[in-house]
Amino acid sequence: MTGRWVAPELLAALPVPWRLADPVERGKATRELPPDPKQQAEAVRALEMCLAYLVGVRDTYGDETDWGLPRAFFDDYWFILYARLKQSMPTLADVTPERVRDWAETYLDAEDVFGATWTTPPDDVVDRIGRSWVFFIVQGATESLIRWFRQVGPDHLDDAERARVVDLLKEATPRLQWRLTIITIPTIPQLGGPAEKSYFDRLANEPDLPEKTRAEAESVSSFIDRAHEPI
Repeated sequence: MTGRWVAPELLAALPVPWRLADPVERGKATRELPPDPKQQAEAVRALEMCLAYLVGVRDTYGDETDWGLPRAFFDDYWFILYARLKQSMPTLADVTPERVRDWAETYLDAEDVFGATWTTPPDDVVDRIGRSWVFFIVQGATESLIRWFRQVGPDHLDDAERARVVDLLKEATPRLQWRLTIITIPTIPQLGGPAEKSYFDRLANEPDLPEKTRAEAESVSSFIDRAHEPI
């Protein structure tokens, strides 16, 4: 059982190594994947499901989310807690309520982090930590998938496959948190070519988008202009 935070279809779409929590391990493993048709199809499906999950997060929580956890969880204690989270739940499949509760009971100093005196973490704390760890893994997987497509796309994807990846990124980008859009936006012209300039112009002039998303789109649009200026 994968827990209530991970939809079965999302987990099924993320085999190893995409579901690994450690970005270094995941990066090394994904760089070694063969760009064969089977792996390409798996990666497209994984990207589709990850983007859908991340769009849902932004729809629910907005452009910034702390998952209701105190600042100390991410600031003073994050590097210590992060190492122990990776050790306790090294893949997306490991993130279950039972494992999160065991982790919190073993490693979390409730008084220092939450200003509380409980020894058994409340259900809402378990839920917030679980959701935050799932988000961390899926966002990392998405970044790895995008980098993989940038690596294999020019030489190993045919026109239809590249177009599919570009369409997924274009559809999702306006609905993603800005931290991921600064990765998706420059990938679109790399796989789709300068013909995508009008898309970036639209993003740059969309007032409802985060400022950093619009700035990245404007930067890419300007780069395309400069690259195609007559000599």
